[in-house]
Amino acid sequence: MFKAISLNIIFFVACSVQVWGQTSATESSKKKAAKAKVAKQELAEITKRRFWFSMSLGTFFDTNITHDEQEVRSFGMVPSFGVHFRDNVEKPSFETNYEVGFHRYTGTNEYDRVSYNFDASYRRQLGKKIYARTTGEVSLKGSSEDREVNNNYVLEQQLQYRITPSFRVAALAAYRVKRYDLIEQDSNAIDSYVGAKVEKRFAHERRFEFEYRYDHNRTQGPRNRYLRRTYTAEFSTPLSFRRQDALLFELRYSPRAYTRRLISVNGERVARRDQRWVFDVTYERLLRPNLLLAASYSFEKRNSNDEDKRFNSNLFGLTFTFDWWK
Repeated sequence: MFKAISLNIIFFVACSVQVWGQTSATESSKKKAAKAKVAKQELAEITKRRFWFSMSLGTFFDTNITHDEQEVRSFGMVPSFGVHFRDNVEKPSFETNYEVGFHRYTGTNEYDRVSYNFDASYRRQLGKKIYARTTGEVSLKGSSEDREVNNNYVLEQQLQYRITPSFRVAALAAYRVKRYDLIEQDSNAIDSYVGAKVEKRFAHERRFEFEYRYDHNRTQGPRNRYLRRTYTAEFSTPLSFRRQDALLFELRYSPRAYTRRLISVNGERVARRDQRWVFDVTYERLLRPNLLLAASYSFEKRNSNDEDKRFNSNLFGLTFTFDWWK
């Protein structure tokens, strides 16, 4: 009889533990679902904003910031402030952004500067499946996301055709003016380009894009005149069910042919030829509805028939971006 009572007690305890475990798991799932719902509601509320401010802080480590054989290693910090506006939340036809960045690096002061970047775009529908986008950009000393130290003025026209809701093609052309400091006036140029791109969207917010560009850099001095072709492939995908984080890949290949720069190769005078490879991977995580974390890695390699112009570079970055609105 004692044995029967013991077995009944063990069976009751086991059933109680199982029921408690199932209840805890159910409650945990409900809590996660509730948190996910709240996060989506907060994110949806943010995306409804038409006017907002942004602040970001980027820290970087570059194994070859000067992109030469000296391989100068550098730590950098770039705080930036921005103002953003769009005329419509869901389908904006007009968008504009203004940003100021403060760049400081160790190892060299060549890239220490204050940059200003302003862009505006207007999108209009020309037909049932045809869209046109006109974009203007003024960049003084680059932007918070690059190493450029010159000034750029760009006017781009893009024509997009939507074959299906998930597949689009586009043609683009731009007139670009580059301006440098007085000591580099020979590098002042008109660098117009034309190109095309294909975009494919998949389920679960995955996206693939391929772009081709051809540009002709026409400088005041003949030394830096070149023809360049750029091939870019991009892929992005969310990593979690709540879409709170994402992974982005980019691969870019740019062969460049100088038209007026001759170098000596095996005792012969030949035109300089470069090939540049860039691979970027970025992980983005939405820490809060208005706070974004981005961790990035970039590998850049340049081959050339001029041995002095070859280099490899590794760039590691960590950026926090905070959006604020009234």
